[in-house]
Amino acid sequence: MALRGVRVIELAGLAPGPFCGMVLADFGAEVVRVDRVGSHGDVSRLGRGKRSLALDLKQPRGAGVLRRLCARADVLLEPFRGGVMEKLHLGPDILLQENPKLIYARLSGFGQSGRFSKAAGHDINYLALSGGRSILSKFFPVENSKNGSLARTSRTEPVGWWGTFLHNLQDS
Repeated sequence: MALRGVRVIELAGLAPGPFCGMVLADFGAEVVRVDRVGSHGDVSRLGRGKRSLALDLKQPRGAGVLRRLCARADVLLEPFRGGVMEKLHLGPDILLQENPKLIYARLSGFGQSGRFSKAAGHDINYLALSGGRSILSKFFPVENSKNGSLARTSRTEPVGWWGTFLHNLQDS
């Protein structure tokens, strides 16, 4: 396995972090997922090949455990908005002092600085900000009602649309 011996700490978050951790585990990395205390862990299929533990990073004991894990790790996958880890005293300035070889990978939606750095980043946000939201009506029927625009779709429609799009790419 290409990544055998690589130690990865994945902090629980939305899909980008767990997906990245799963791919690294698939290539042989030892991935430990850190869940929030009281959470149900990874209920998706993205937990494949990982071990997990629950820590309360707001408590000194939980933060201390994470610091010790990161001191021996090669990679930290951190999915939070800008400033969250700094408030917990677990930002890169601190963890990289303790382990200068640590790759501190921040997977936040809008980065750590700038106008939207404190905002959650999700697909619909990116579509709206990029203007992509306005072209959705070309693919999905939109009705105007008293309450505004209403788009009706099923979960299978995007699959059909993407299938057609990818098929047509072959001819380009």
